[in-house]
Amino acid sequence: MPKREGPYLILTLRSPVTYEIADPANPDQVLGTYHISALNDYHEPGVERDTGPVAPLRKRGRPKKLPPGSEPRRQRNQRRSL
Repeated sequence: MPKREGPYLILTLRSPVTYEIADPANPDQVLGTYHISALNDYHEPGVERDTGPVAPLRKRGRPKKLPPGSEPRRQRNQRRSL
């Protein structure tokens, strides 16, 4: 099955993650069994969809280092003056 073609009919759910599909012109002939990662929802061309607001991505990992002098730091081996 080439990517992004369709629509196809879903005939049966073979397992929680695989489907048997058929061509709408010939629904009696099974085209194959496909994993859900190989399938996409079909949307009519030219029809606008309301996607709603897009949530910003959360940045993960360690924060970026700041350039020296931008943040007060304690110096190593610095003695206090009385």
